[in-house]
Amino acid sequence: MPLILIDDKLIAEVAASAQNSARRRSLYTFHDNNEAKVHRMVNVMEPDSYVRPHKHENPDKVEVFIVLRGKLAVLVFADDGRVTEHVVLEAGKSPWGAELPPGTWHSSLALEPDTVVYQVSEGPWNPHTHKAFPAWAPSEDDKEGSQAFIARVRQELMLY
Repeated sequence: MPLILIDDKLIAEVAASAQNSARRRSLYTFHDNNEAKVHRMVNVMEPDSYVRPHKHENPDKVEVFIVLRGKLAVLVFADDGRVTEHVVLEAGKSPWGAELPPGTWHSSLALEPDTVVYQVSEGPWNPHTHKAFPAWAPSEDDKEGSQAFIARVRQELMLY
């Protein structure tokens, strides 16, 4: 199997896809299939991308974020939707990344254009059971509600 590089060419391709995506983010996956024990991916996100808060269940899974370019807020929520913890990860600065324990309500928010994140999570991936969503978080289809959610979190945590 040839060496797979995470280089400017790959990031430029994924960034172009994110900029043209309705979700304002795009993934490049390194794992061969959804049944892989470890899922590795490059995720490029724009600041207006809404990642609906969620937790990984059935089974519970660990998730890791390492910022390669840009700046990302990793958010942890209580069961009632309050932000209980957050960290801002910036490329080239400590802290280098963050690991979320299983069963944690979380989300992430790009704070700069073309933020590039290397993510690792446990597999397998089943689209029906991979994520549990709380009632207090707007769906990704709710553009107005999701953008209001992002604005509220940014203001509450002074993430400008």
